Amino acid sequence: MQINMRHKMKLLIQGSKVDLFLERQFGSMLFTYKKIFMMLIPLILDQFFINIIGLVTTAMISSSSQESVSAVSMINPLSLIIWAVFSAISVGGTVVVAQYKGSGNEAKIKDAAGQVMLATFLVAIVSCVILVGFSDVLVNRMFGAADPIVINKARGYLIGVAISQIFLSLYMGAFAVFRGMGATKICLRLTIIINVIHLLASMLFLNVMHLDIFGTTLSLNIARLIGSVVAVWILMRPKSILRIYPQNIFKIHRPILKSVFKIGIPFALEQVFFNGGSMIVQTYIVHLGTINIAANAIANSAFSILYSAGLGVGILATTIVGQCIGADDDALARYYGIKMVRLGTVFSLASIIVLFPLMPVILNLYQAPEETLSIIYRLLLIGIIPMPFFWSYSYVMPCVLRSAGDATFSSVVSLITMWVVRVGLGYIFTITLGFGVQGVWICMGFEWAVRALIFYLRYQSGVWLSKKATN
Repeated sequence: MQINMRHKMKLLIQGSKVDLFLERQFGSMLFTYKKIFMMLIPLILDQFFINIIGLVTTAMISSSSQESVSAVSMINPLSLIIWAVFSAISVGGTVVVAQYKGSGNEAKIKDAAGQVMLATFLVAIVSCVILVGFSDVLVNRMFGAADPIVINKARGYLIGVAISQIFLSLYMGAFAVFRGMGATKICLRLTIIINVIHLLASMLFLNVMHLDIFGTTLSLNIARLIGSVVAVWILMRPKSILRIYPQNIFKIHRPILKSVFKIGIPFALEQVFFNGGSMIVQTYIVHLGTINIAANAIANSAFSILYSAGLGVGILATTIVGQCIGADDDALARYYGIKMVRLGTVFSLASIIVLFPLMPVILNLYQAPEETLSIIYRLLLIGIIPMPFFWSYSYVMPCVLRSAGDATFSSVVSLITMWVVRVGLGYIFTITLGFGVQGVWICMGFEWAVRALIFYLRYQSGVWLSKKATN
C-alpha cells in the first residue's frame, strides 16, 4: 500500500529505521503509522483501565463474601443483555460517524452524534423500568436453585445496576462519537475520571463503611452519573471537536437512524442472545456450587485483562476501516482490515507473556480460598492456550466486517456458534461428561476456532465491502 510520499521523505531524512518500518507496515495516503498508534494507545489504556478497575472492584466485593461474588456473577449476564442493546446502538453510531468522517461530511457527523445520544438514552430508560419492575421475578425464576442469601444480594445488585444504565447510556453514546472521529484520548480521559471515582467510592463504601452490595451499586451510580454529565458537556461545549446542539439530538433524522440501526440492531440481537447464552451457562454452573460460581467469576474478571489490548485494537479497526469505507477506498479497507487482525494477535500474545506471570499478585487481591484458587488457575490456563491462535480472528475480524456495514452476517455467525458450541456443547462437557466448570472454558476455545475460520473466509470473499451503511 502506497505511503504518503511527503511523509515518507520526512521519515527518510529525520526518522529512524523503526519509524520507516512501522510506516511501511501501517502507513497509507489516509493514515500515518503515528496517527494510528496515537489512536490505538489510548484505546488500549482505556480497556486496561476499565478491566483493572473492574478486577479490583470484584476483589473488594470478594473480601465481603463469596456469596456477594456469586450474586454479582449471576446478575452480570442478565444486566449485560439490556446493556448490550444500547452498546450495539453506540457501535452503530461509531461506524456511521467514522464513515461520514471519511467522506468529510461534518453536518452529517453532528446529526449522527445527536441521534446516537437520543437512542441510547431512550433504550436505557425502558430497560431500567423493566429490570427494576420485574427484579423479583427475574432473579427467582432464573436462579431459584441458589442459596437464599445469594438470591437476596442478587436482587439488590440488579436494581442498582439497572438504575446506573441510564447514566451509562449517555457517556457510551458520547464515546461512540469520539471513537468514530478518532478522538480516543477524550475517551481515555473520561474513562480515567469515571473509574477513579468508582474505585475511590468503592473503597469508601466497601472497605470502610462495609455496605456490601449496596455499596457496590452506589459507587457505580455515582461514577456513571458524573461521567455522563462530563461526556455531554464535552460534546456540547463551544470548543468541542464536534459541537452538537439540541436540534441535533431532538430532531429526528430517519436516514441516519436507519444507518445506525442497520449496524446496531443485528449487533444488539447478537449481544442479547450472546449474553442470554452466558446466562444459561450460569444457570448450570449454579448447580456446581458457590465455589465454582465464584471461581468462574474471578477467572473471567482476571482473564479480561489479558484481552484488553485486543479489544482496543477491535475498536480501532471500527474507526480505521470505517473511515476507509467512507472515503470509498475498498483496497485500503482490506489492507487495514487484515493489519488490525494481525495487530490484535500480536497484542494478545504480548499480554499473555507480560501479564500471566503476574496472576498470583492479581489473584491475591480476591482473598479467595485455596480450593477456589486452584480452579481459577486451571480455567485461566485453559483460556490462554487457544487465545493467540484464534481470539483476534474471532473478535477483531467481525469489527472489521461490521465497520463496512456487514453487521447481519457477523451477528448470525456469532449467535450460532455461541449457542451451538459454548451453550450446547458446553452443557455436554460441563454436566454430562462431568468436566465441571472447566468444560465451559474448553468449549469457549472451540467457539473461538469456529468463529475465526468463518470470519476469515468472509473477509477473503470481499462480500463485506458491498454493505456500506451510509450514502
